[in-house]
Amino acid sequence: MLPFVLVLLFATSALAAPSVVISQDNINNIPPAVGNGRPISSALTDRAFEIVDGGDTNIYILTIQQILNDLANQPDSLSQGLAVTQTVAALGELATGIPGNSCDAAALINAYATSVRTGNKAVIIPALANYIRRLASNIGLIAQLATNPDSLRYSSGPSGACSGGGRSYQFEAAWDAVLASANPYQVGLINEEYCAAKRLYSAFNSRSNNVGAAITAATIAAQTQAGQSILPVLTSVLSAVASGGNVAGASAQASEALASAAANVQV
Repeated sequence: MLPFVLVLLFATSALAAPSVVISQDNINNIPPAVGNGRPISSALTDRAFEIVDGGDTNIYILTIQQILNDLANQPDSLSQGLAVTQTVAALGELATGIPGNSCDAAALINAYATSVRTGNKAVIIPALANYIRRLASNIGLIAQLATNPDSLRYSSGPSGACSGGGRSYQFEAAWDAVLASANPYQVGLINEEYCAAKRLYSAFNSRSNNVGAAITAATIAAQTQAGQSILPVLTSVLSAVASGGNVAGASAQASEALASAAANVQV
């Protein structure tokens, strides 16, 4: 019986799953993205995300980050605008130690889906104004995080009174409309983003849900006139964060501009 047992053990070993060896390396050994002199590129978005602790960053949020880098590197202004607006939206949701809610994002998504279905664009105006104010709040959080990384560790994100904390909305209808209007430069990346955002939308934890809603709403906001008008101030904040510049000053100027944009929303 001994030879039989030895053969069986050998066969079991041969069929076993291969072992995996993980080698750690210092993150500082990874070269930073190069902007090649462009105001908006992956150098901007990639470095901005470095202020966020990676402990709550799952694979789908990392996927979103890479897509934002790729959108920032596209040659058209709409793709670059999407990258900037979505980066600000996502950073706002990742800044605080305790997640808030997604009421403003969900309201904008639902208003956008309704406007596409009915043709009544006026329904977007109040929701978009509230969402721009949320971006202004995000900028304040980003500036605080960039200045003192520990300052928001035990703080909560913005709160609001809406059903389910804004984590249930017309996800598919909104993304169908977004994908239908995407230009050739961005359609592939937007489709990838849809897949990652859907995972975040369906996740069980609030932070993932919030990031999914933020990305979805920012995709909508960046395609509007208001979204393009606030792009320079959002870019200036991310530039200050990425370069270690005067984040507080850029944040103050951006908050002023966003308040004006929220009061004069047109679609």
